[in-house]
Amino acid sequence: MKINYQNIYEKLGYLYYAIAAADKQVHPTEIEELRGLIAREWLPLENSIDKYGTDAAHYISIAFEYLLSESIPASEAYGVFADYYEQHTAAFSQDLKKRISTTASAIANAFAARNKNEQKYLDQLRRLLN
Repeated sequence: MKINYQNIYEKLGYLYYAIAAADKQVHPTEIEELRGLIAREWLPLENSIDKYGTDAAHYISIAFEYLLSESIPASEAYGVFADYYEQHTAAFSQDLKKRISTTASAIANAFAARNKNEQKYLDQLRRLLN
């Protein structure tokens, strides 16, 4: 099975935005944490690029920044990720699911530890991935 990482990364942007926006405010530290995680964890993962030569992992931040600029509700963003995941579960290996969870937790902890709204999405994610 050929995996379309660009689509996966885009939908991960939705997930990570939902977690950061769970308290109705995305803090700069959450954005910086995401950027660092993309550089450390996601860019080295595999080498897919789009037709312009952009590493597909950058689609995480592209989607995140778009959602932020449009002030999309966190619940809507999470729903987009969850729907995509349910339709493409075979594309998500155990390693990828672990990386997704680790990144989600790091974003939730980036600003003043996690709050109950962020924890709600982390719990939903845990159930979805298992």
